[in-house]
Amino acid sequence: MHELFAVVIFVIAYALIVTEKINRTIVALLAAVIMVFFGVFSDPTQIFGEYIDFNTIFLLMGMMIFVSIIKKSGIFEYLGTIALNLSKGSLLRLYIYLTTIVALVSSVLDNVTTILVIVPITLAVCDTIEVDPTPFVLGEIFSSNIGGASSLIGDPPNIMIGSAGDLSFTDFLVNLGPVLLIIFLVSNAMLIFLFRKILFQKKKDVNSFHMGNPLKHNKRNFMISVYLLIITVVLFVLQEAIHVPSSMIAILAAMLAALLIKPTDIEKSFSKIEWTTLLFFVGLFIMVGGLEETGVLDQLANLMLTLSKGSFRTSEILFLNVSGFASAFVDNIPYTATMIPIVESMQKINPVVYANLNPIWWALSLGACLGGNGTAIGASANVVGLAILKKSSNKPLKFITFMGYGMLVLIVSLLIASAYLMIFF
Repeated sequence: MHELFAVVIFVIAYALIVTEKINRTIVALLAAVIMVFFGVFSDPTQIFGEYIDFNTIFLLMGMMIFVSIIKKSGIFEYLGTIALNLSKGSLLRLYIYLTTIVALVSSVLDNVTTILVIVPITLAVCDTIEVDPTPFVLGEIFSSNIGGASSLIGDPPNIMIGSAGDLSFTDFLVNLGPVLLIIFLVSNAMLIFLFRKILFQKKKDVNSFHMGNPLKHNKRNFMISVYLLIITVVLFVLQEAIHVPSSMIAILAAMLAALLIKPTDIEKSFSKIEWTTLLFFVGLFIMVGGLEETGVLDQLANLMLTLSKGSFRTSEILFLNVSGFASAFVDNIPYTATMIPIVESMQKINPVVYANLNPIWWALSLGACLGGNGTAIGASANVVGLAILKKSSNKPLKFITFMGYGMLVLIVSLLIASAYLMIFF
């Protein structure tokens, strides 16, 4: 009974989020509270420890404070000027530069961090040259999820899969890198075609769009911002080696920025936190936790095993595509956590057919990571990128609009990934 109730509440809440008739934060938190009040969770006191990912919440909060402080130094406008000048007036070239940078950085940094840093630069450039930022932000969000799938540390599901399957950084890069490069190129080629009217404009006089040199106005704050940004990136890269959660690195960066740049204006810095976005994540985590608590995700995993009927190829394609579409609607971290024991049990069920589980791990990784591109809440980077766009632009993207582009990118990505798995594994 609780299983059906959890599914009904989740579907209703999702429908309301899609229609955007009611604020999504209200919907998510209300749905979460209803699940708790009607006994979906056997022990509600465990919700905060089991289902809410506070590492993600504090990572977002820390980076929001950090970015809001260093942004005042003009660092993003300065980087935007460099990108704009390198493009030599070509919006297409600018798009290619930005999406490529995002994909590469996302392979070694958390996707959310990458989006929090790059999207403000993009919006600064687009605002200055009076261009619609939509294609750039969409391309960066999709590229962050694609790039994040290419390495062991690029996306949380990969960290979990790597640990379970004893897979190294090189294993991910060698086995998933080639197909993700193809997906990156094809996905962005589609977006370039769809937004050709915007991207094929030519801004001839780039110098007339110069954003100014922050070094002339506040060199101290600018240099502090540069050093802090470099230190933060290095710490994120070394995160696994130093055994410090990404959230603590983000909080450290935020507090150092506040101390060194704006020590007397901390209230204003905290006011820049997107509280509605953070609370939306809390509600979403609890909603998905309800599905996990009642065994709905377990039933989905077992259904996949039944449908595969002992066929290795069928298992590959099922794990890839079901994971892809499931991760577009539920957070890929609890989904991956649910699927990992199922994959591990396959070898016990049929040790001959599933003697080598690596291709199944690759299928799960590709599906869970690429699925994030399907909807506006499929990945944390999507939610954050769209929140920044909504706050800074007069053209916020509706849920259904994003889903139109996202599902196209997801379906094409899964088709390419399916062909790759069938040919090489």
